[in-house]
Amino acid sequence: MTETKPLFVPLLKEYFLKFKTCEQDCEIRPNNHRGWNIKNVYPGRAITLSNGYGKHDRLTLEIRSTMVTPDLKMENIPQWHIDAVEKIYGQQDSWLIAYLNT
Repeated sequence: MTETKPLFVPLLKEYFLKFKTCEQDCEIRPNNHRGWNIKNVYPGRAITLSNGYGKHDRLTLEIRSTMVTPDLKMENIPQWHIDAVEKIYGQQDSWLIAYLNT
């Protein structure tokens, strides 16, 4: 059996730095958006967070748990994080949250 490659997730510098300083411990994207779904995003899988698409500033972490939710406010997500994902993706019917071991 082959080992699954880490999931590659490019981030804006602002949010990459929040992971680097452990201020952020989860990545939120619309469920089923460009492969961001429970088939690909699951506990135990490695995830490589990248400062943009460059190869010099990356973190490889492990997905601790996942959750699909229609309302981010119900999941104790900080308001700055909700505002950020809604600014990027707009309001969505379903969000997939990946909690990471930081």
